[in-house]
Amino acid sequence: MVRKTTGAALMVLAVAGTAMAAPDGEAEGAPVVVEQGAAGSEEKEPLRFGPLKAGLDVMIRGESTRNFNFSDYTFTPGSGDDQLLVRVRPSLTYNPADYFTARVEGQWYATYNDEDFDKIRLYQGYMEGSLPSKKATLRAGRQELVYGSTFMLGGDSFFDGLSYDAVKLGVKPVEPLTVDFFAGKYTKDNSGGIMGELYGVYGTYAAGDDLALDLYGLLDTGGEGLTHDGKNERTYSVGARLAGKVGKLASFEVEPVFQFGRHIEDSSHHHIRAYGGHADLTIDPAIGRYSGVGFISYAFGSGDSDGAKGTFSEFHNPNNDTPLIGDMSVIGDLSGVTAVDSGGNEVHASGLHAITLGGGVDLSDKVNISLDGHYFRAVKTPAGISKDIGFETNLILTYKVTEQVSLLAGANRFFTGGFFRDATGSGKDINYGYLQVQATF
Repeated sequence: MVRKTTGAALMVLAVAGTAMAAPDGEAEGAPVVVEQGAAGSEEKEPLRFGPLKAGLDVMIRGESTRNFNFSDYTFTPGSGDDQLLVRVRPSLTYNPADYFTARVEGQWYATYNDEDFDKIRLYQGYMEGSLPSKKATLRAGRQELVYGSTFMLGGDSFFDGLSYDAVKLGVKPVEPLTVDFFAGKYTKDNSGGIMGELYGVYGTYAAGDDLALDLYGLLDTGGEGLTHDGKNERTYSVGARLAGKVGKLASFEVEPVFQFGRHIEDSSHHHIRAYGGHADLTIDPAIGRYSGVGFISYAFGSGDSDGAKGTFSEFHNPNNDTPLIGDMSVIGDLSGVTAVDSGGNEVHASGLHAITLGGGVDLSDKVNISLDGHYFRAVKTPAGISKDIGFETNLILTYKVTEQVSLLAGANRFFTGGFFRDATGSGKDINYGYLQVQATF
């Protein structure tokens, strides 16, 4: 496995070296940060041939961890794991007129460790048509559904992604207001094994350039998968998101969510009543030649004290790679975390408080360094088990090779708290490091 991880580093450098000779074109950005509605680049697009544009997105990551494993993302004191992850997405977009777009995007996703996985599938494939005035747009086919800051709906961009076979209707009744209606089915191969449907409405009212209000409602019937904790349930989520700027140096975001619904399985734990959300503040001090940013956030998901009786009160936001819960996948979402004791019994901490503090600075026009910390504390734990989950630190160095290619190196550590010691008998910390290349054309 060490040879495979070393091979990952060589592949990273090979791809980066090849890309350095490529002509500059439109950069679409790394997949972890998604911004909607940005203006298109006026630069030459080397992969565009008239109305047809070819695209290629490549992510190669060699990663290594200690006291943790990549097979089921659980705490395993005394052992480690190494993995090579490869994701390649070639695409073709046909745009003969402003009112029609067709896109086909494939995906080769592979992980190489003790249990190799390798699969080719269709990631996105849709047609989109709109009225000449852009007052209404209809998209049908396999597609991502990404909204807001991906707290509830995101693309799981650090791994194999998340797409649906869906229909989406967007309307713009007045200039500041846009509303999307969508209905879709999870694609099992692109969703960590989730099966079920997702229905929703998402509206955004832009009150000028510095303030926007989102209101949304979702119905999720997705069952349990690798990145989803559903259990044959129908969960309704109603949320609001307020995002804006305070002066020239600060921006904020607040997003409360209330959940209700019903478990379908035969148990006494039928009804769902839960709540969660987050509040964030970002500060750009604009000091010196190169820009920097500071970030503080508090996120919360309610917990449940009894998994078999009464109303189920554990909040679930899908594990779609939101930055509020760190980079290491020790914590998947705000529903909590599970550890396995020496006898193979699961011990679950339900619901989480998550406090994040961090920042980053551009050391040059090509180099950025960021450091953030995440403290996690459970809402509910079994009797005699500590609620102190632990503290995660993430140090990431990014080098922009060209407009299309970036190299990332991460050194992360999870300082385990009393919960892991009480549940497993071990207080060992979790280490995680990776080297990644991201190329987007």
